[in-house]
Amino acid sequence: MRFSRGLSLLALSLAVTAPALAQRPAPDSSPARRQALEQRVRQRMAVVVKQRVGLSDEQMRRLGEVNREIETQRRLLHEQERDVRIGLRGEVMRGDSANQDRVSRYLDQLIDLQRRRIELISREQRELAGFMTPVQRAKYLAMQDQMRRRVEEMRRPGGRAGQRRGPPMPPR
Repeated sequence: MRFSRGLSLLALSLAVTAPALAQRPAPDSSPARRQALEQRVRQRMAVVVKQRVGLSDEQMRRLGEVNREIETQRRLLHEQERDVRIGLRGEVMRGDSANQDRVSRYLDQLIDLQRRRIELISREQRELAGFMTPVQRAKYLAMQDQMRRRVEEMRRPGGRAGQRRGPPMPPR
């Protein structure tokens, strides 16, 4: 059975990052070993998505296409937001000497980035609606949300991948 490589940052890439972060490979781990681990995680995630969302092989193929297309834009938005937040934090840390105009521009940029993220999610959902049922889309969206929360939790100091938080994933 052939599964697509990239299921999206919110679905597959987050899932790839989560187990990799949880296992925290030793510093001497080779790139080939890490790549093999990520490939296994991607394959396992594809199986889980297919089963829990109830997708056919054709739907999985199309999901991979949509996610590869959206992935680049999602990653770019994330990088831009990180840069803006770093700049904003730097200005705010200056206290009374902060450049008010620069802070205002950073805030405007953050709002614009949030709007663009919502537009990207809307576009993704429209594309998914072309080959998924509303129930499948809802299950997939819930999985994406759960994975995003899990990765955010692991990024926090003391976060653990094995701890379950939030609502359970939708039934199979």
